[in-house]
Parts: sequence; C-alpha cells; structure tokens
Amino acid sequence: MSMNEIDAELRAPAVSAFDETILEYLTDHLAGEEVVLEEYRRLAESHDPPVAYLAQLILEDEIRHHRVLTELTNQFRSATTMADQAPHVPWLTKSTDRHGLARTVRRLRRFERHDLRQLRKLARRLRPIRANSLDPVIVATLEMDTRKHLRYLRELNRIAHRR
Repeated sequence: MSMNEIDAELRAPAVSAFDETILEYLTDHLAGEEVVLEEYRRLAESHDPPVAYLAQLILEDEIRHHRVLTELTNQFRSATTMADQAPHVPWLTKSTDRHGLARTVRRLRRFERHDLRQLRKLARRLRPIRANSLDPVIVATLEMDTRKHLRYLRELNRIAHRR
C-alpha cells in the first residue's frame, strides 16, 4: 500500500452499516426504476385516451418519486463520502418562524380536512357512473393525495413545535 493510499484511508470517514445498507437499497431501486419509467412513457403515448390519461398520471407520480429517491440517495451519499451531494433531503432543523409556521399549518390542515370531506361527498355522488367513467378513480386518488398532504402538514406541525 502506498503512502497516498494510507493517507486516503486514514482521512476517509467511517461509514455506518446503516448508511451503507440504505444507500445500496436506494441505488438498486433507482437503477430498476429507469425501465419502469420508460414503460410508463410508452403507455402514456397510447392511442386509447383512458390508457394514455391514467399512464400519464402515473408517470408524473413516478417522475416525482424518482426525484425524491434521488434526493434521499444524495443525502446518504453525502453522509458516506462527506462531500455534499445536491439536491438532497434536508435534515430537520428548528423553524425560523415557529409561531407563523404553526398558524399557517393550522389553516392549511383545516382546508385539507374540508377538502377531504368534499372529495368523499363527490365520490359518493359519482358511484352511479363508476362502471363507465374514470372519474370515481380520479377522485379516490385525489383523496389519497389529500391524506398525504395532511401527513406532511403533521410533520410541519412537529417542526413548528420543535424546540
């Protein structure tokens, strides 16, 4: 082993087994997603309007998922290499305006809960056409998105109350 290799080994940060495992999982997952994204792109170009429409909605979600997984991967790469990999998921910090954030989150949670109730009502009203329409499925996915927004708002509320 040369002196440069020994120096590099001494300077290299110790990588935890946890970081290494998560990074390997994320890297493998991202590699496999490329094929799936291409499949959805092809489906989104279908000449069948309902197929193209639904495939496009899935593709948009998958593109966002791919971006978020890349950001998670970069977070763990930064931890293992000690070199900033951007963009990445930020680590939790204290809010610079805890009271303002808490007020905003309360308002948004009220809106999202109201929206969820309205979407449930709409879903019930659409039941008679579910055999011939994509509308009930679309409204159901909007409900899932609203639940996801409420989950993110719970986390923002936690950040607002973090000391």
